[in-house]
Amino acid sequence: MIQDGQKAPDFALPGVEQGQPDVYELHRAIQGGDAVLLWFFPATFLPTATAELCAIRDAGWHEVDGLSVWGISMDSIYAESAYAEEFDLPMALLGDGGSAAEYYGVRYDEWEGHYGAPKRAAFLVGDDWNVAYAWATDDAFAPKAPSPVEAVAEILGETFPDIETDVPVDYEAYFG
Repeated sequence: MIQDGQKAPDFALPGVEQGQPDVYELHRAIQGGDAVLLWFFPATFLPTATAELCAIRDAGWHEVDGLSVWGISMDSIYAESAYAEEFDLPMALLGDGGSAAEYYGVRYDEWEGHYGAPKRAAFLVGDDWNVAYAWATDDAFAPKAPSPVEAVAEILGETFPDIETDVPVDYEAYFG
């Protein structure tokens, strides 16, 4: 797995934001001066990932100048679009057949009968290509305390002084 301080691997993936499909290329965001928060998860509608992405949505991180937020799962942009609409997720959601997850060292060999799905993981890539935060878990369904959202919020607060850093994650709200 890519660690804090290492150079982030580049990738390009199809994605959707606000219902609009596009190709998301990490180098374009970085060259544009943005830090990029990569939020990997195996599949849309996963309760843990949904709770985390909704906390990020509620914190308004997707609106912070100089920060891009990308959710990345194995699903198609059509599933991503339905997921974004269901949970009012305003950030870009990308579909990864396993390549980006492989580059970052967070790809399952097999998960729930699917091959190559991303693990639940998060990476904050600075505008200098260095990874400022790296986290991953092998258990897609296990809530974390403190949550990875809370952990990365502290680091984001150092770079973006006006960003919301008190970001609780309500995992129970998304488990049926």
